[in-house]
Amino acid sequence: MRVICSSCVREGRSGYLGDKAPLDDPTPTHTICGRHQELLLETLPSLSFPSVDMLIVVQQKDVALYEHLRRALAGVRGVDVIMDRRRGDRRRMRVEVSEERRRDRRRIRRGISLPGCTLVRFRRGMR
Repeated sequence: MRVICSSCVREGRSGYLGDKAPLDDPTPTHTICGRHQELLLETLPSLSFPSVDMLIVVQQKDVALYEHLRRALAGVRGVDVIMDRRRGDRRRMRVEVSEERRRDRRRIRRGISLPGCTLVRFRRGMR
């Protein structure tokens, strides 16, 4: 079967993502590509930050940027600035784990990486 992204086809692209079993069946089956999945996830509200449209996550080492953004964006509705709370990368540790989760994608939204911070958008285009 031919795997096709229905959203890409709607935009006028081929949308072809590959083939899957049964390979002798030429009928298309529809799914969603990674790019359109990201766009779809951005339209969902955040459970952790329900009133936030854009979250800015600043790296721990950049306290000056965090303070600057907090002051500059204090009056902007729908925008919040937080510090990244992660302490280290578990993948680099030499500790046995009961279940291998390193291949799992833990965050559903990737965000846009900028120097010193990451922008994560929620509910884009809904209102």
